[in-house]
Amino acid sequence: MSKILSQKEVVFDRSRYPLLIGRGIINELAARLAERTRNRDVLIVYDNYFEASINDKLAASLRLAGFRVLLHPLEGGKVNKNINEVLKIYGLLESQDFSRDSTLVAVGGGVVGDLGGFVASTYLRGINLVHIPTTLMAMIDSSLGGKVAINFRKTINAIGGYYHPIINLIDLDFIDALPLRDYRAGLAEAIKCAVIADAEYFRFLLDRGAAILEKSEPDLLRVIDRAIEIKIDHVSGDVHEGGKRLKLNYGHTLGHAVESSTVTDDGETYRHGEGVALGIMAAAYIAWRHLGLKEQAYQAQREIFDRYRLPVVVEAAKIGFERAALIDECLRNVKKDKKRKDHVIRMVLASGIGQSAIYNDVPFSLIEEAFREIVK
Repeated sequence: MSKILSQKEVVFDRSRYPLLIGRGIINELAARLAERTRNRDVLIVYDNYFEASINDKLAASLRLAGFRVLLHPLEGGKVNKNINEVLKIYGLLESQDFSRDSTLVAVGGGVVGDLGGFVASTYLRGINLVHIPTTLMAMIDSSLGGKVAINFRKTINAIGGYYHPIINLIDLDFIDALPLRDYRAGLAEAIKCAVIADAEYFRFLLDRGAAILEKSEPDLLRVIDRAIEIKIDHVSGDVHEGGKRLKLNYGHTLGHAVESSTVTDDGETYRHGEGVALGIMAAAYIAWRHLGLKEQAYQAQREIFDRYRLPVVVEAAKIGFERAALIDECLRNVKKDKKRKDHVIRMVLASGIGQSAIYNDVPFSLIEEAFREIVK
């Protein structure tokens, strides 16, 4: 039984599609997809953590409605967001004679959504894409705005573009199954939205921390709804990041560097949201020490991450790194960032809670200082 709690029409560029938030709403896909394409070929690319949900519910409901459904499971870790996985999916689509009006459904977190979206955007120059995000991070960030990409070596999202889905279904039932660590990591993205754009939302996240961590449905719905509104507001009219959309990168420039620099043979040390939290604290330090951000606003950001047990410092030795070498590696990875220009980095910095601006000339010396502050 499906229950729709919120519904929006998303408009980006020439793309217009429904976004539904609710419970059990993966059952809505068959009817809504039938309204948008006559083609009955569907490939579901999904995080195998949700094997039972996909086979027993989504695939079954699509088949019952007359769709031919193929399944491609994958591990959701960042290590699989690469060209080799893309080639496997291309091979499946080609061998099964998928055409331009067929559909790829991406069911998973940011890795699955980014990779599945990249495949959909490039195969036959673009087939239908449906997002069913299964993590809080994907629901409020990566499934919105059209960014699709894969990683190349140590550069995150090095190969990609912009491509929008025809449907986005946010099913809160997936949140119930989400490990607490991944749920907390997603909350970092909501906190980011609050810092850059909405002081009242920030206060809500701070005051309702206990209820939000318990996944109270009214609080969870407000977390998701408001973060999506902020994202849509920043992306509309600036899909390709020429201006306002850049503010959504708050914490990402330095956070990506920490994420990339701490990957080991055993996999990632930090979830993306944990990296964002660390990147925000580094950016907040720069703003506090050099751009007049009040200490109260700096400490408020630290407090809210503490409230949600998100990292605010990197303890190098505890995660198996030597401090100086890790700082150097973080700096090297910042220099690979897409927003760099000459010897400076374009960064988003907060001037207060709910206020932010884009700085085109942040020197590497300040970035190094910030890394020295957060890497202990």
